[in-house]
Amino acid sequence: MIFLINSFVLGLAGSFHCIGMCGPIALALPLNRKSVASMLIGILAANSGRIITYTLLGFLIGSIGFSLHLFRLFQVLSILFGVSLIVIAWRKQVLKRFEFRVPGFQNWVSKKMALLLKQNGALKLFGIGFLNGLLPCGMIFLALANALLAENPIGSAAAMAAFGLGTFPALLAVGFFAQNINQVFRNKLSTAFPYLLSVIGLLVILRGANLGIPYLSPKMEQQTGIGNQKTVRIDCHTPNH
Repeated sequence: MIFLINSFVLGLAGSFHCIGMCGPIALALPLNRKSVASMLIGILAANSGRIITYTLLGFLIGSIGFSLHLFRLFQVLSILFGVSLIVIAWRKQVLKRFEFRVPGFQNWVSKKMALLLKQNGALKLFGIGFLNGLLPCGMIFLALANALLAENPIGSAAAMAAFGLGTFPALLAVGFFAQNINQVFRNKLSTAFPYLLSVIGLLVILRGANLGIPYLSPKMEQQTGIGNQKTVRIDCHTPNH
């Protein structure tokens, strides 16, 4: 559960950062602003598509294939990732190093989104959101790195879904109030980013510290099973007496 909470807060921090740095990005969505209901349906459709893309990416990265006997490597990666989050929290320019550009792919996505903008179908906004989730972003790469630590496809998919849900509250507010969000308010949101990211970094470090603290830093033990096959046991709860 703590892992999913970390992912959710990471998404929340990422959305604050995006609003603070990039402004009201939700204005780019072709929403029907004639009523609150039509706006809500459009925002839900677009964000549902984006969250589904994140979930699929999480499942994909979790399916790369892990060897359970390498659990100590994941401990080290967890600690390093946590430290990286804290550094990025206070040195935002480092975040750009997590991004890379694939012009051909980005152009393909942009063209597909442009085609959807010309359509009037009910799934237009869903499709735009789905494609939007494929665009490179430093925070998404951080979220995928965090999801990788789940060590299995389902856990990684759940982590990315939680990340997507974390981005939703702020982007929902922007969808409704984008025209009223001024630079002062965006700056205030941006100031929350390093604190949230630092908290996540500390929690991720604790998770990899293997301290035996239920939920927060579960004990991971390497065991030998049938045929000398190595497995990992994770004690997430307090043992029953």
